[in-house]
Amino acid sequence: MSLQVPVSLKSTHEGLHAGLKRAMREPGRCGEAARRVMQILDGHMMREEKFALRPLGILKALARGETPAELADVAQLVHDFKAELPQMVDEHRQIAELLRLLAREAETLGKHEYVELAEDLIEHAHLEEDVLYPAAMLLGKYAAFVRGGG
Repeated sequence: MSLQVPVSLKSTHEGLHAGLKRAMREPGRCGEAARRVMQILDGHMMREEKFALRPLGILKALARGETPAELADVAQLVHDFKAELPQMVDEHRQIAELLRLLAREAETLGKHEYVELAEDLIEHAHLEEDVLYPAAMLLGKYAAFVRGGG
């Protein structure tokens, strides 16, 4: 399967991940809060990229009017994504709670870059739930339709 997460989304994830890794090195409760976020975020991002973001890799081809050979793969990934979605949304909720804790601890220490990081991560989760996840679902429906299963 040659589907790839769009580079812009992959680099966004990598940047957020790197910022959180920096926060994890902070001493005390700030670093601990970041480590608690990472405990959930690592596996979450891996599943997200596999099931929700890889299907988005065909969007440019579809916009050009092409019919990518990976449509069968998209249909399967999105089918699997539907099963993962409730857990992923719940993880967003858990991560947001921990990010609010991280932001409070960082604010107390005057570490405004980690307050911003927490806000950016929360905003990114909203983008995923409001735009990226629904887009992946639509791609799955489209792929099933084109293949005669929808």
